[in-house]
Amino acid sequence: MFNEDNIKELDNYQFRIDNFRKYSALSAPKWKRIAHNVEVPEDYKKFGGVSVRNTEQDGLTVKDINEAFQDIEKYNNDNEYGLNEFFNSQMFSFYNSGKFIHINERKKLEDTVCINYNFNKENNLLIDYNVIVAEDFSEGTVIINYNSEDDTEAYHNGMIKIIAKPNSKLKIIKIQNLNLNSYNFEGSKAEIFGNADAAIYSMEMGAKVNAVSNKSYLEENGAKIEIWPGYLADKDRKVDLEYSVIFRGRDTSGIIEGRGAVKDTARKVFRGNLYFKKGAAHSVGREGEFAILLDKGVRSDSIPGLFCDEDDVIGEHSASIGKVDEAKLFYLMSRGLSENNAKKLIIESSFKPILNSIDDTDMKNKLLEELEKRI
Repeated sequence: MFNEDNIKELDNYQFRIDNFRKYSALSAPKWKRIAHNVEVPEDYKKFGGVSVRNTEQDGLTVKDINEAFQDIEKYNNDNEYGLNEFFNSQMFSFYNSGKFIHINERKKLEDTVCINYNFNKENNLLIDYNVIVAEDFSEGTVIINYNSEDDTEAYHNGMIKIIAKPNSKLKIIKIQNLNLNSYNFEGSKAEIFGNADAAIYSMEMGAKVNAVSNKSYLEENGAKIEIWPGYLADKDRKVDLEYSVIFRGRDTSGIIEGRGAVKDTARKVFRGNLYFKKGAAHSVGREGEFAILLDKGVRSDSIPGLFCDEDDVIGEHSASIGKVDEAKLFYLMSRGLSENNAKKLIIESSFKPILNSIDDTDMKNKLLEELEKRI
């Protein structure tokens, strides 16, 4: 069971125990829309399935999260993030892996930093805490990959913090491809400062239950962010995704572009929120979702939200949810493709903006193979 004895011998004990006291007073959440009650794993254990590539670069520091607590303390603030207090306090109490990635001022990374979390029979419990910081005028790309190597049931509760300092350029790619016996819960936060440009791409391919919350804060004038979530919900998977952009600086720009497909008896909820705070004049926000429904038994909810405390802004939201475009299908079939192959091509093309962001050829090909197999 998850209890105080699990953390007595771990690093940063006082920090953990303070959060455990909060955690022990909370109840596991229930999601009505996807009909799921969260259950905590019976046993706490260490995770040894993490590897990192391309760490030896000029201007780059990569540390285990336990070694970096003094480094990341200065980035703590009151900005809300995470799925809810239950998962946040569980993560801060029991985290068993995580990385701190720091790009120095005016440094450009030549190679993509890749963190791989591989699940298997020996490593089926991951509670990870990752912090990525790009200093002023720096540039870099980071991939975080969660992957199942076998059919073992797994539990993942993860947190990702992203800080893009003024005039930096940062691209984050997250791939989640856990098996159908697994549970994935993730909360993330991005803070973007003056004239920084950030992009977050994600492929939510796996897990039996997948719940994700991303909150992005455009803190200063000229800050920009693009968020491109992609998802595939098939079989009896339950998917609940929430993406929010909070506009605080003037002349900021935030875009959420969701792309996905739902089939079999899967359930999917997609929430896209734009919050324009007082002082965010001349800012532009756009939120949209394009979802393809492949079977009659699916349940797909799209819930856009637009909240405005500032007059001089542009806020737009849209949703397109329906079957495969019949005109496109007819055109491709008239060119010799079977109906099934034509549908696959249409669905794969909707994921292209996300797939094209992945510089790792092997990783991209594996995702394409997974899409091909499951669509």
